[in-house]
Amino acid sequence: MAYGLGSARANKWAMAFYAALAVGWSGWKMWKYHSSDYVLAPLEPRRGTPPAELFGGQLQPGNSIELSVPKADLSRLLGLIDVLRYSSIVVGMVIILVGLLFVYRFCDRVIVGNPFTNAARTDVVMISVCIAVYPAITGFLNLLGTNSVVGALDLSEIVDTSRSANGLYAAVVIAVFLQFVYATITQGTKLARDSEGLV
Repeated sequence: MAYGLGSARANKWAMAFYAALAVGWSGWKMWKYHSSDYVLAPLEPRRGTPPAELFGGQLQPGNSIELSVPKADLSRLLGLIDVLRYSSIVVGMVIILVGLLFVYRFCDRVIVGNPFTNAARTDVVMISVCIAVYPAITGFLNLLGTNSVVGALDLSEIVDTSRSANGLYAAVVIAVFLQFVYATITQGTKLARDSEGLV
């Protein structure tokens, strides 16, 4: 089988490769943030507030913008913002690596012919948990970072952080769908074995 399921050795090397990609991608994100002189902050006006002048433009109700703020303007809370941004990247990397560990364990069970044991079910559940938790935790840390940007600029009375839950909803749907597919395959395999026993 392809993508790491051909043998135990191939599975190990494939997952090590994916883990290296995750670490490299996270390292690149950290370097990109560190080398940038700006912090990105998605904002929208608070409900019921009039249009506000913001950095040479006018923020209208219903607008949603991504503000690029110089780090020099955030000196009051820059340390906290940095911690939250780096934490989001590092925690996201850890969740991906934990998810890959359970993918590796599940693939190993498939290779040896035990894809429907209790341990395999636990692996699939943990993979789904990692899928759902990744956008929830990283999104929360990014939200705290954006709130810190708003606080440092003293804009909390006129703007709110723009937050979309689409990524979280999509992750939850994928996680639930994965469980549904696994349960369906498990039940189908059980019925097939029962049918064979009746023949």
